[in-house]
Amino acid sequence: MGCDVLCAVCGGPTFPVRFSEEAENEEDESGSNAGSNVRAEKSLVNETSSDADSDGSGFEESETPNFKEPGYDPDIVSEDEARWVESSLLLGFNARSTALDKTYLTGPSRYEDYGCFHVSPSDDPNFPEDSPNFQCFVVCDATQTSCYPIHAPCLQLLTRVLCGTENIEHLDKDIVYHIMDGLRDWSGLDLDYGEPENGFDQYWASLPGTEMLVVNPIPAPTFAALLHDTISSTDFTLPPPTAINSPIRHDPFATLPYDVAHALLLLLPAHTVLSLCTASYPLHSFFGPSNRLFWRAALAACTPWFWELHNLIRGDTLSLQTTEYKGLFLWVDNHTRPRKGLRGPFVAVANRRRIWGVCEQLAAEYRPRVALKAAERVQGVMASAESVNVDLPVVVWPKPKERTRTRTATAQWVYDRMGYLSGGVFEAFWDEGASLVGIAFTVPGGSDRRVFGKAQGTSNDTAGIRSEIAGLVLHMPDIFTAEKMETSIKGITVRTRSGYSHLLGDTSPQYCQRILSVMPNYALNGIVGHITDAGQITHLGLIQYPLIKDDDEDEELTPTLLHRPLWRAPTPSTSNALHNAASPIWSHHSALRALPSTTRVLDPYQLQEPFHADIVPTEALIWAADARELRSVRRIAAHQPDGERHIGALRVDFTSESGIAARVVGEAAGRRMVPDFEPTWDAGGAADGSWVPFEVDGAGGEVVVGVDVVHDDDIKAVKLRTNRGREVIFGEGGRDWERVEPMEPAEDETIVGLAVGLFYAYDRVQWGTVSALVMAL
Repeated sequence: MGCDVLCAVCGGPTFPVRFSEEAENEEDESGSNAGSNVRAEKSLVNETSSDADSDGSGFEESETPNFKEPGYDPDIVSEDEARWVESSLLLGFNARSTALDKTYLTGPSRYEDYGCFHVSPSDDPNFPEDSPNFQCFVVCDATQTSCYPIHAPCLQLLTRVLCGTENIEHLDKDIVYHIMDGLRDWSGLDLDYGEPENGFDQYWASLPGTEMLVVNPIPAPTFAALLHDTISSTDFTLPPPTAINSPIRHDPFATLPYDVAHALLLLLPAHTVLSLCTASYPLHSFFGPSNRLFWRAALAACTPWFWELHNLIRGDTLSLQTTEYKGLFLWVDNHTRPRKGLRGPFVAVANRRRIWGVCEQLAAEYRPRVALKAAERVQGVMASAESVNVDLPVVVWPKPKERTRTRTATAQWVYDRMGYLSGGVFEAFWDEGASLVGIAFTVPGGSDRRVFGKAQGTSNDTAGIRSEIAGLVLHMPDIFTAEKMETSIKGITVRTRSGYSHLLGDTSPQYCQRILSVMPNYALNGIVGHITDAGQITHLGLIQYPLIKDDDEDEELTPTLLHRPLWRAPTPSTSNALHNAASPIWSHHSALRALPSTTRVLDPYQLQEPFHADIVPTEALIWAADARELRSVRRIAAHQPDGERHIGALRVDFTSESGIAARVVGEAAGRRMVPDFEPTWDAGGAADGSWVPFEVDGAGGEVVVGVDVVHDDDIKAVKLRTNRGREVIFGEGGRDWERVEPMEPAEDETIVGLAVGLFYAYDRVQWGTVSALVMAL
C-alpha cells in the first residue's frame, strides 16, 4: 500500500496537489476575483491604516469557499504557483563513499510511490551514481539507509537559519542528516510544523483554507517592490492607549533594569514580544509606541525571516523620526502570522515564517553538534584533507530504537603529513555489558590522548604498540547462535606491520571477526564511526591517509572483497588450511580472491531483508585448500528443509581414501532455526530427502568451473557448473530466470570454495551472500 512522503523541512507535499473549482466564484470589492498572489497586489496597496491597529484587526482572511470537491482554491494559489513542491533534493548517506562524512544531496527528484524517488544525479562527490532508487524515511530493507526529501526553497531557508548564509557549501550535511535520522517517522520528521495543520495521516489532504502550505516561501522578485509601495503608503499610527494600571502584585519584570529587558526581548520571537508587553505592565510602559528605537530593533531581531523588510529599514524608506515602528511591528506580525484561511501576497512570507520556526527546532540540535565536531577535527585538520575511510560497517544489532540521536564522531591521531604514526598506547573501554564504548590513542612521547567515544567504562584494556598498525579485527558474537539475536564489539585485535598482534577485551575464538585493514601505501590516522547519545557505537571504521601522493583520481579506493564480510569463526566442521584459528580466511588475501555474485547495485525498491548485511555472518566452505583436496572432492550438497526456498546448510564430502572429514557451513544456525535439521548420510552415501546432492568426480579430474547466482529482489538460487558440462541448482530451481550472473575464475585460477551467508527470515533460512573463492593451485 502506497503512502505520501513529506518535505523534511516544511512538512509539505513532495508531489502534485489537488485543486478544485469553486461552485460560485465570488468577486471582491474591486469587482474582480481575489486572484493569485500577483493579482492581489493592487488591493493590498490600497489598504487603510486600520490594518495596523493595536490588535492587528482588519487583515483579510478567506472564508472557506463552497467547493464541489475538496481541493485548494486556485484563486489563492494557482497550479503553476504550487508546482515547486513537486521537486525535491534528497539528503542521503552513501556507506560506500570514501569520505569521512558520507552524506550527499541529489539533483532535483520527483516522488514515485512507496517512499521512493526518481532522482537526478548531482555533482556531490558522495553521490552514489550506481544506485537506481532512493527510499525516504522508513525503509523496508535493514541494509538500506534512509533519504530525506527537501524542497530547494526549504533547503535555502534551512541553510540560512543554520549557517547565516544561503551558500549550501557552509551546511554540514552530515550533521543535518543525523539529526533528521533521529527524528524519522513514517513519512516525515517528528517536529512541530506549526499552523495551519493538514491532518496528514497516510495521504496528503489538499484542504481548502490551508493553501499557505503550498505557497513558495521565496516570493517572486516583484514582491520587494510591492512591499516598498505598501509600507510607503500605509499609516501605522496607533490610537492613544487607554490609561491602565497594573493588576499584578508580583511582576517578575518589575525589578528588571531597562537595558536587560531590552536585550531579553530582542532574543524572543515576534509573537512572544507582543504577549509579554501585553501581560507585563512594566514592559508595557518601557516599550510603548514612543520607543521607536526599540521597535525598530525588534523588527530586525524578532523577524529574521523577513529580510525584504530589513532592507527597507536599512534604507531610507522608513524614517526613525516619523515612522510608528510599533504599529509597523503589529502590522507585520498580523499579516505574516501563519494560520488557516490566509490569502494575499503576504502568504508566502507567512509560510516562510512557519518554516523558519521548523528550522530553528533543527538549529537547536545543529549548533552544539557543530561545536563538538569542530573540537574533534581541529587537531587533525592538516591530514584531514587527504584522509579517507573506505569501510564503515554496522557493528551493533539490533539497531538503536527509533528517535535515537546519533552523530559521526572522529578521533585523529596524526597531526599532519609529517606525523607518521609508528606506535603508541592503544586503549579500549567496555561498558557493563562488555561492549566497546571507546578507543583512545596516545602517540609516542606525547601527552595528548585522542579519544573516540568514551574514555571511561566498567573496564578497560591497554596495549603498547611498537610498530605501525596494519588494521583492527573486531570480535563480535554471532547473532544467530547467541542466546539473543544481538551483537556488538566485545574484543579488538590490533594487528601491526611487524606481524605482532595485541588482544584487548574478549576475543573468544567462537566470535565472528570483522577485519578493518589499512590499505597499501596508506597509514592509519584515526578512528571514525557513529555514536548514539547514550554512547553506543553503531558503526566503526578507520581513517587512513596516503603515504604516497597519487594523482590518479580514477583509482577505486575499496577494501578487498575478502575483507568485507563479517566472518564466522572456523569450527571443527569448517576448519582447513585456508581457514583456521591461527590463520582465518581473511588473512590469505594475497593468494585467495573472492568474486562478487553481482556487479550490479540491487534495487532497494525490492529488497526487504530484516537483518543488515554487515551483521549476517559469512562462512567459508572450502573444498580445495590444495591440489590434493581438489582431487578428493566427492560430493557437494545443500540441505533444503521444507522445500527449495529454504537453504539450511551446504556440505562437501571427500573420498574415504583421502581421510578428509566432511565440511559443513550453516549447520549451527540451521540447527537452531530448523529444529528437525539432522544432516545424515547412510552407509552408501545417499542423502535423506531434504538434501540435494551433486556428485563430483574429483579423482577423475572433474572440477567446478563456474558459479551462477540468480538475483531477483534477493538471491533465489545458486548453480554450480563443472568442466564436464554438469550442473546443479541449490535453491529455487525449475524457473526460467531472466537474470543469471556467472562467477568464473581467471585462466590460471581454480574455484576452491564458496563464501556463504545464510540467515533466517520470514520463516525460512535463505541466502544472504554468495561469493566464489578462487586461487591458483
